[in-house]
Amino acid sequence: MPTRQEEIERLAALALAPLVEVAWADGAVTEAERQGVMEAAKAIGVEQHGEFARTTLRRWLHEAPPTEALEAWRALLAPTLSESEARSARKAERKLLDEARRIAKMDERPFEDGASIDARAGITNEEQRVLDELAAALARLDGEA
Repeated sequence: MPTRQEEIERLAALALAPLVEVAWADGAVTEAERQGVMEAAKAIGVEQHGEFARTTLRRWLHEAPPTEALEAWRALLAPTLSESEARSARKAERKLLDEARRIAKMDERPFEDGASIDARAGITNEEQRVLDELAAALARLDGEA
């Protein structure tokens, strides 16, 4: 049976699962994406939540996280945000999507000739699919609120 501290650390790591999923969307995590996720982790305080969360996050950035972790994050999303005040929940949703887009754009791929500069610049089709799924999951929550 996990201790309360281990549960807190597990939840802290799960909070970053969508960002990790975006980083892995195209089958590999670049060093820039890895650093971006670690910066996001620090910004939300994962560094304060102990060694388990840091170790789990680092492992997920070197080995794709298990499907169960991503499913657990999705299962926790609805009750967590539905219990939040509507305004703060929407702010958290926007921040999560913004961070996910930022991670997706961190691929160290050269800019393609003839490509237009738009909001999707630097985002692969696979990454966009994951971003769209995340946005749809958050939109469903908005409809339920």
